[in-house]
Amino acid sequence: MHTKDEVTAVIRDLWSQVLESDELPGDIDFYAAGGSSLMSLILLTELNEAFATEFEIAELVDCRTIDRQSEAVWKRITRGATDQDEQTVLVPLARAREGSGVQDATLIAVHDVGGDIYGYTSLAGELSGRADLYGIKLAHERFGAPQALSIPGLAGKYVAELESAFDDSRQFVILGWSLGGTVGFEMAKLLDRRQRSVARLILLDSPYELDLPGPDDAGRGAFLPEDERTLLDEFGWLGGGEPLFLDGASVEDMWRAVRARLDTPVKERLAAEFQRRFPLMARVIPHLSSLNTLEFVCYINRFRSVFQAGRSYRPTGATAAPIELLTASRSQNFDPRWSTHTLASFRRRSLDGDHFSILDRTSIRATAQAIITSNAH
Repeated sequence: MHTKDEVTAVIRDLWSQVLESDELPGDIDFYAAGGSSLMSLILLTELNEAFATEFEIAELVDCRTIDRQSEAVWKRITRGATDQDEQTVLVPLARAREGSGVQDATLIAVHDVGGDIYGYTSLAGELSGRADLYGIKLAHERFGAPQALSIPGLAGKYVAELESAFDDSRQFVILGWSLGGTVGFEMAKLLDRRQRSVARLILLDSPYELDLPGPDDAGRGAFLPEDERTLLDEFGWLGGGEPLFLDGASVEDMWRAVRARLDTPVKERLAAEFQRRFPLMARVIPHLSSLNTLEFVCYINRFRSVFQAGRSYRPTGATAAPIELLTASRSQNFDPRWSTHTLASFRRRSLDGDHFSILDRTSIRATAQAIITSNAH
């Protein structure tokens, strides 16, 4: 059992390793000390491993100093249990200061194709004190094997979570980046039918039809079972001279065979190959190589399950909520067909940057301002 001083010492050491700095006061902000979104993910992974905890990214957003993280870890390990279920769907990311008056409705940010909400980390920091922001994630723990998912099915699950967490008086602004926008659209339609108030649906560079970066470059392509098969075939040497895969084995069977031999060196080599061939995965799961072997498999299965759900989805019907389409100036995701899916107003605005950079720290102030002001129109 750690003492409180030992907890602080371990966290200070983790910060020093991640930030490559030994001069770190207990009250310095992680990002002010040179941290980034990727570094925060690495730190979160290392912290959970050091203390055998299961902190959410939201808790790193809210506890951005050594002192505050030490306090949070100390409370967690002395309590002996977490307040959050390990399969939490709804995660608080930012809180408005009382009387701030900037954003009345609660912002609900829906996960991307990776199934997680890491992409909203910088946004959460920018909106802290200005808005109530919650993220909706798809728990990776449920993906020991791939699952057959659908975008409407995910939307139904998430709306049920919102109805459980908030009373009928709560007004929502649904926000979805990339594939999250399609899930958000289905959520808005379902909330309409439940007579729950949706002030606005914000599609943040959301494609109308899923067409994501492919294995060869950042252009068009697919992440399909045949692409995985080609990659896994190259790891047949794990059989040690014996055939690793049976003739006609499915991709799922191939994964099971590899997983049985998935030590750290193999995991790191697989992660490097995935990130080289599938740059989208490298962007939405940037810490893939730092995951333990079980998490590694679950994260990939979650990605491929959500990806396949997105590929089979096409928007139908309309929501009563106004739609705000915020598109990146250097992407190709503007599609006028989105305007046919609202019974209210439709507005498109351009954000400077590409599909990913509009959520980076360098661009997040303009993106956050566009999100906050959209509700005023």
